[in-house]
Amino acid sequence: MTFNFCRTLLWEMDARLAPAWRQIPRPSPLLIFTFHSLFESANEVGKGMLDPQQGITRCMFRDFAADFHHHGYRFVSPGEIAAGLDPSCPCLMITFDDGYANNQRALPVLEEFAAPAVFCVSANHVSTGKPFWWDVLYREARKRAWPEQKLERRRSAWKRLRTADAEAQLAAEFGTPAFRTVCYLDRPFTPGELREFAHHPLVHIGNHTWDHAILTNYSTHEMAEQIQRAQKSLGELTGRVPLVIAYPNGNVSMKIERAAREAGLHLGLTVRPGKNRIPGALRSEPSLRLRRHTLRGDRGIAEQCAIARSPVSLQAALHAIRSAVTV
Repeated sequence: MTFNFCRTLLWEMDARLAPAWRQIPRPSPLLIFTFHSLFESANEVGKGMLDPQQGITRCMFRDFAADFHHHGYRFVSPGEIAAGLDPSCPCLMITFDDGYANNQRALPVLEEFAAPAVFCVSANHVSTGKPFWWDVLYREARKRAWPEQKLERRRSAWKRLRTADAEAQLAAEFGTPAFRTVCYLDRPFTPGELREFAHHPLVHIGNHTWDHAILTNYSTHEMAEQIQRAQKSLGELTGRVPLVIAYPNGNVSMKIERAAREAGLHLGLTVRPGKNRIPGALRSEPSLRLRRHTLRGDRGIAEQCAIARSPVSLQAALHAIRSAVTV
């Protein structure tokens, strides 16, 4: 059974059930989407300067925003979510992870649709200007024509390490000179860029830990330090303390939630796809395991947006099928 066949079955099920679903009164969902780098073109995606991840171009990002604007979604900020949203109106929050300088390319689209967005930043990468280790790995592996399976095995293994240990292994594998940014596309924000960027009225800065730490690889004390140090650094740099944390790699546990809550964070973002119930005011009870959708540049944007909006949660079903069958 192929992925495309399963997708067709789900679309047929959605079409048959839609009339019945529309008759059932229910609160509108809160959808959250995550992005990473923003490319100018497909040609730029293919240059190999960094791990393309989603491979989303600026044109695709505009198509995504236009699609949800057309369908009546209201783009919301983390502060609006924390204060409580109107459950009768479908809402959407845009997020970017890591802190790439190329995220500045999103501003024209955000301004066109009056859409706020949260940029969750790894604070130490901004402070030092160092590259993200997975980009160096991708670039160097590509130079050496590694098979995709070898690259994926190495990436998966290093995701089980503390960031400093992954960086040390990368330097040992490829040499210290390889561990550097090579162009605007792969580098993080500079402190000055982030400070100016954060002053834009549609920009909200989020916590992505001090060192892009996959927190389940750290001790309880270390994970708390990673969160708190990023809160302090980003607050001092931008003048606003983050309300949101995006957990690197989506890894979260009760201990991590507790550390986020103690650091004063109200919203926690995973990478698990699905809808979120529009919460009431979060001032007394943070919502620290919110789901996020991820778009892919190698698939139709309109189709992916429709799946995310589906009342029968097709995105989650397709995610499960994609993990179980050969595409």
